[in-house]
Amino acid sequence: MQSSLPATPTSDRLEFVDALRGFALFGVFGANLWIFSGFTYMSDAQRAMLPTAHLDGIVSILELVLVENKFLGLFAFLFGVSFWLFLDRARARGVDRTGLFYRRLGWLFVIGSVHGWLFWCFDVLRFYALWGLLLPLFLRVSNKAVLSWGLFFSVLAPALISGLRSLLFGPSGADSAMDALALQAFSSGDYGEVLRVNWIYDWYLTNSVGQIAYQVAIFGRLLLGLYAARALLLTEIEKHRADFRPLLIWGSLVGVGGNIIAAGDFLPSGGGAGFLWAFAKRLIAELGYLGLTLADAAALALLFQIPRWARVLRVLAPVGRMALTCYLLQTLFGQWLFYAFLPGPNLMGEVGPAPLLLVWTAGYALQVWFASAWLRRFLFGPAEWLWRTLTYGRIQAFRKAAPEVG
Repeated sequence: MQSSLPATPTSDRLEFVDALRGFALFGVFGANLWIFSGFTYMSDAQRAMLPTAHLDGIVSILELVLVENKFLGLFAFLFGVSFWLFLDRARARGVDRTGLFYRRLGWLFVIGSVHGWLFWCFDVLRFYALWGLLLPLFLRVSNKAVLSWGLFFSVLAPALISGLRSLLFGPSGADSAMDALALQAFSSGDYGEVLRVNWIYDWYLTNSVGQIAYQVAIFGRLLLGLYAARALLLTEIEKHRADFRPLLIWGSLVGVGGNIIAAGDFLPSGGGAGFLWAFAKRLIAELGYLGLTLADAAALALLFQIPRWARVLRVLAPVGRMALTCYLLQTLFGQWLFYAFLPGPNLMGEVGPAPLLLVWTAGYALQVWFASAWLRRFLFGPAEWLWRTLTYGRIQAFRKAAPEVG
């Protein structure tokens, strides 16, 4: 049996993990802009009326192939890594590791619930907190078993759920009425109307059978992150260069192939509403999602070992250190830019994917600048400080000590 004691070297910060988390937030921000802007809620006819419609289709396909579900998967993967590193640091301080972790998850659920229920129903923090409750069950499980369970929940379990859903309920389809309601409320309503529709849409997502497959896949990513941390893949990257190279090659091949099939819908629902057809479609899609997620992580691990590239990637580390703060600020930025209830440009439903590329790049550059400037003066991001204070039950140090003069 694998010892329950973390083997990860104790370190205040692990720069590569922070840089990888910052990279994950770059993709999360881009994928979420499609929703913030209202493009996700629009009908095909409404999308065709956008001034950049001739380019939007190309950008949308690229987003589906290269971004959608890959960076959220990487974000979840790194949450599993953080779980192991958190236990490591707690053990070094001689405190009750598991009890402290559950308090940490409890407050994360509170933060995610406030974010999801009062601002944006697509919040993922609540789900990380809930699925994270199961992670301590795998502390005494061997690394091989953790890897096997991680792959099962990441790929096979969502495909089984999709197959059973199709068998029991028939082919799934988008709820155009719900999307139309969201687009109308978010583009013209006051905060009360936004809050009402946000709750309706949140309940709609919660009760969706298809959401179960997505949630199970998140848990699989958490387990794969736990495996990676226990195997020291991300904390001793130089020693695992031989592992990253085949992971990059095979992950890219499987990932690009699976995502092209999924994005192009080359396995149409016309194949029937039976179990096997839906199972095969979801299996290919999940293999594609996971393949590119792991290929991205492997690529950055290899690049981080090249000095000139390491200097570039280290620029992302402050965003990774302030991941919770930046994730929440992305919502405020998106709602200021697109929603009607805040005093901003109110661009909901008026901007397609092509111009969103500029918003994505500029918005993320602003986050990099902000995180770097903030951490020159403070030990933590504001949300991280609050989360840490609530977890430990006492006020934590916040501002960096001024350097002594003379």
